[in-house]
Amino acid sequence: MDVELIALVLLVQGGGGLINNLTGGSKSWFVLNYVEMPDAVRIAAYVVMVVSGLLIVARRFGWDWLKG
Repeated sequence: MDVELIALVLLVQGGGGLINNLTGGSKSWFVLNYVEMPDAVRIAAYVVMVVSGLLIVARRFGWDWLKG
């Protein structure tokens, strides 16, 4: 599997799931919404997914790429 694809999945699932949970949305298609865990742990896990995705992108393309 391509590293960029993994980063994209982490960013989409993490960012979308975080927004979905913070706005009180439905279960939707975000993967962690279907895992039994306390809401605080779920939100923390989504944050970890976003940060992991950003770190993969930064590692792959360099920090300057993120700045624009």
